[in-house]
Amino acid sequence: MSIARRLADKAADVLAFFLRLGGRMFYRYFVEALWQRHPSFEQADTRLSVTLHFPDPVAPDPSERGMVERLFAAYRAAKQVEQAVDPVFHPGGGWKRVRDKAFAPLLEGVARDDLEPFHFFLANFGSWKDSTGIETSRLVHEYSVDPRKRRHYEQRMMAPMIQWWLTSGGGGAALSELDLPRHGNQCGVLAGESLVTSGAISSEIYGRMLAGLVSGERPVIAEVGGGFGRLVYYLSRHLERFCYLDFDLPETLCCASYFLMKCFPERRFLLYGEGEPAAASIREFDFIMMPSFEITRLPARSVDLFINENSLGDMPGATARFFVAEMCRTADAIWHRNHEAWRNEFEEGGRSLINREYPITPEFEEVIRHCDPAGLMVKGRLDYDADMFWYYYRRRVGPSQS
Repeated sequence: MSIARRLADKAADVLAFFLRLGGRMFYRYFVEALWQRHPSFEQADTRLSVTLHFPDPVAPDPSERGMVERLFAAYRAAKQVEQAVDPVFHPGGGWKRVRDKAFAPLLEGVARDDLEPFHFFLANFGSWKDSTGIETSRLVHEYSVDPRKRRHYEQRMMAPMIQWWLTSGGGGAALSELDLPRHGNQCGVLAGESLVTSGAISSEIYGRMLAGLVSGERPVIAEVGGGFGRLVYYLSRHLERFCYLDFDLPETLCCASYFLMKCFPERRFLLYGEGEPAAASIREFDFIMMPSFEITRLPARSVDLFINENSLGDMPGATARFFVAEMCRTADAIWHRNHEAWRNEFEEGGRSLINREYPITPEFEEVIRHCDPAGLMVKGRLDYDADMFWYYYRRRVGPSQS
């Protein structure tokens, strides 16, 4: 062993002793911060140019006004009802704090009956400097103002992930398959001419896979907590026709509705206050965007595939159990990706469930359980602390009744 290696080992022993005094999480945070200061080198594949992209705010497009007025009316109607519904539908697990800070322009717009801040936020939610919980814009902004972190993000996180996708995860697809539409003023990195986010890589992989789990001329796909619609956007690239239902908090639902309406201007959308998620609506509309408390109106066995990505693990236990029960009631198949062992501890008390605790009913059989490969690579290196697993369940009985 070289002298430098022996000295490094001794220094690590001393440093580790003091770090452990700060507790397990402090130790992990310090090691992660130290990784960000790892020397940056030229990328192995010089053909892949990766540049951080954090755009300035854009002015809202006046031509969107009619669409945004519909979103404003749906959001206002949902907020009027939200406080009166069962508390299981209220934001928990830190979401209330995120909502009150990051989504303040939506709340203020409705409180003052002012469309301008509402529209400005939707036009820029993808590069919002406060954490919205639906994309990593706050972190990308933090990296953008620090040259060292910028290089780390470009060369140590995103470039290896994109290269991994090109060689292993993308099934031989072109880099353009990762390109995310800019609607909402999205941030991430520019790889060639494509805008890529860390979440886009996993969404492309799972969108392609989920499209293969449904059949028929027009499958019905529902989601609890669809974020801003990234997963269904990538899924849509592999399905010619489908009906998609999203049940979420009113704030994130606004972002998803805006993004998807911009992506699919020719499709028919049903917003809250314009109708219910009933059988007739499923036949008539392509996208049905509803606040989470409307899930109880969804007919039994009306969904071919119900999906959830990450959000069950962000909910208090009682809330997660409720939504899993609704998924089991309404779907013929269930796919979810959540934490296998790591729990959220909530400020208001209690903690989240983990995968083995979700009450999937006996009517369903577990078909596949698999670790999340994109999650292992999300930091640009193998991260064995990323304990995300995905599960696919199928109803044991016959096909859904239409």
